[in-house]
Amino acid sequence: MRLLKKSALIWLLFLLVASCHHLLAPPPNQTQSWGQQKTFDYQGLKINYYEAGHQGTPIILLHGFGASAYAWRYLAPRLAADHRVFTLDLKGFGLSDKPPDGKYAIQDQAGLVAAFIRSKKLPEVVLMGNSMGGAVSLLTYLTLQEGKPGPIKALVLIDSAGYPQKLPWFVRLAQVPVLNTLGPMLLPPRFLTAQVLRQCYYDKGKITDEIIATYAYYSNLPGAAAAVRQTAAQIEPRNMEALIKRYQHISVPTLIIWGEQDEVIPLAVGRKLARDIPGAQLVVFPRCGHIPQEEEPRKTLNCIQDFLKEKF
Repeated sequence: MRLLKKSALIWLLFLLVASCHHLLAPPPNQTQSWGQQKTFDYQGLKINYYEAGHQGTPIILLHGFGASAYAWRYLAPRLAADHRVFTLDLKGFGLSDKPPDGKYAIQDQAGLVAAFIRSKKLPEVVLMGNSMGGAVSLLTYLTLQEGKPGPIKALVLIDSAGYPQKLPWFVRLAQVPVLNTLGPMLLPPRFLTAQVLRQCYYDKGKITDEIIATYAYYSNLPGAAAAVRQTAAQIEPRNMEALIKRYQHISVPTLIIWGEQDEVIPLAVGRKLARDIPGAQLVVFPRCGHIPQEEEPRKTLNCIQDFLKEKF
């Protein structure tokens, strides 16, 4: 009840500054730097992705809750210099299809990524995920190769979900009936997007108008708000405790990167992952929030490149 009252107050305050629902222009074309835009057919759905690079270990990049391939705009082109890079829009996000089928659990997204790997016959894949994308990476690994050799040869988990925790306000609001529908309908997308990004960045000065506009554009596409609601409703995997126990069986090199000032998924979660995954390496960036690949792209890239050079 307290959450409902607080949520209602927040939305009322937002409404004071919102007079209409603004239509958004498409963001600048970023695909030249991300790679060639393609689609993958998954159970009749079109899943959008970008492919870059022609040699080296394949890397799959998975974004977080409410994000898209855009979250990897700084890393993807640089990683593609030495690797084959596949940057996916998960189901319901970015330019991928957004069906109202209720299948937006972490397990559903992991099944999609596993099917993508199988269809492309990718050898020695590095799975790299941020936030919800980290949880999808973990579950994809457990789906494909626990107890047997498989195609995943390393994991890079960036401020990854993976344990029960207090959810950030924007996920909790997306779970509240009525409010989660009226908010996106009545409020300017850029305003809402800016509030979420402020929660995700430590250095608010790095949140540019272009970043806000691009995130807001994708969040305002047809079906996007419904996909966010469905994802929020299923954000905690089924049998989570059983899944956590399986982390100890992860047998591939694992790099964990974390922003020390992450207000979305606290550093304590990163420390748990480093404890539960055998041999995992934890690197903490001071003065950094929930999306290091955006807020500290150079540090993040250098850390990942050093890890890949050492392991491959």
